[in-house]
Amino acid sequence: MNEQLLRGLRPVPILVAGDVMVDEYILGDVDRISPESPVPVLVVRDRLRRLGGAGNVVKNLVSMGGKVALFGTVGKDEAGRWFRECCEELAVESFWLREHDTRPTTIKTRVVARNQQIVRVDQEQISSIPKDLETSFLGDVDSVVPQVKAVVVSDYGKGFLTQEILRALIRCAKVNRIPVLVDPKGMDYGKYRGATHITPNVREASVASGIEIRDKDSLVRAGRALLDQTEAEAIIITRGKDGITLVTRTETTNFPVKPVEIIDVTGAGDTVIAALALSVANGFSLENSISVANLAASLVVSRFGAASVTVDEMVDALNNRADDSKEIRLEDLVPVLRTYRLQGKQIVFTNGCFDLFHSGHLKTLREASQFGDVLVVGVNSDKSIRMIKGEGRPILQQSDRVEMISALSFVDHVVVFDEETPLRLIEAIRPDYLVKGDDWEGREVVGGDIVTARGGQVKFVKLVKGISTTDLIDKIRGG
Repeated sequence: MNEQLLRGLRPVPILVAGDVMVDEYILGDVDRISPESPVPVLVVRDRLRRLGGAGNVVKNLVSMGGKVALFGTVGKDEAGRWFRECCEELAVESFWLREHDTRPTTIKTRVVARNQQIVRVDQEQISSIPKDLETSFLGDVDSVVPQVKAVVVSDYGKGFLTQEILRALIRCAKVNRIPVLVDPKGMDYGKYRGATHITPNVREASVASGIEIRDKDSLVRAGRALLDQTEAEAIIITRGKDGITLVTRTETTNFPVKPVEIIDVTGAGDTVIAALALSVANGFSLENSISVANLAASLVVSRFGAASVTVDEMVDALNNRADDSKEIRLEDLVPVLRTYRLQGKQIVFTNGCFDLFHSGHLKTLREASQFGDVLVVGVNSDKSIRMIKGEGRPILQQSDRVEMISALSFVDHVVVFDEETPLRLIEAIRPDYLVKGDDWEGREVVGGDIVTARGGQVKFVKLVKGISTTDLIDKIRGG
């Protein structure tokens, strides 16, 4: 596999059909045990939501450039409205995302304290969808399927994928020579009979085949048994750190994965089937498609929560490139901070002009970094400094100032802003700690109310007396 192959992933249309849900995360700290009963007390710091289930497949496809139509159901409730709004923001065709008042939206809530999930709470109704909903979807299959290049069946066993819907999707796809890729659930894979490719993990393949997978031989036998059950062209078994194994009727091929530090395997299967589907839909060979999926999965398991990747990230990983620049746009920073929070990390923010960078700046930034886990530094743009300081400033251009701050090992991200104050940044970043020099103590700190309102703190660090950019400029000019 090479960069040219990855760049060949085009935004082709793909249909995702399956059980959608909302993944919710409640993040906080545990410092004590409840006096009422021997259970930990979580002090909530943040709440996050992400598209879950088949919704995570959708998100992965979109992040890799796919055009997606979605067959699924949500409830007539707040979580359902949120899910639909997210789909619209991603430009997903959600016309076929149906609401039903008897079937609430599935919500999986994970309570996380400092990167450790302490409990999961599921709100769900596991049963086949009502007949009126099923009939509605069946009426749309023949008009939608011929317009796409691949069909993804994302089965979480919640009841959307009835036998009738599965049969209709597979039948129509076969007639139109469109590949069907299935992320399976349960013990009976006969319901997927006629699908093109099926992607169980080792445990799922073992359970569904009735063959305990202990070695290469049992793995192959389990794969072949599933081929007999499903009449599929291939069984693609995901094996975690051991990569992916392709089993067909004539051969078995192993695709090792690049060694990475595994942070969280949540949603890795969704990434695999999304990358497979997009690659197959683009006409890639099955072997090349699996290589793409393997690379994508190696990236998402190194992140916390159900994550997704882009083609650019895969290209960088393929070429062993890492972007050393710490400068980041605010719109790109916000989702990065969500991932940090899912890891239980606390965000620190401070800001300044940093014109003629000096030891006082260095001391302030070093001390700021010690309040939390991730330090984000807001830097006034050249335009912003001119508004505040007047013509003749800054002395150093924006790019030079950003480069110097980025060189500090304890600074994680640098974001530039054009306004006179960093209020817009603070509203978006929502730091756990807002750090200022002690000359601000006793005064109203811009954004301080935003931070404290959500349980954060405003911290002050002692400034180095007699050192400031203005003093240095005056000495230079007077010298």
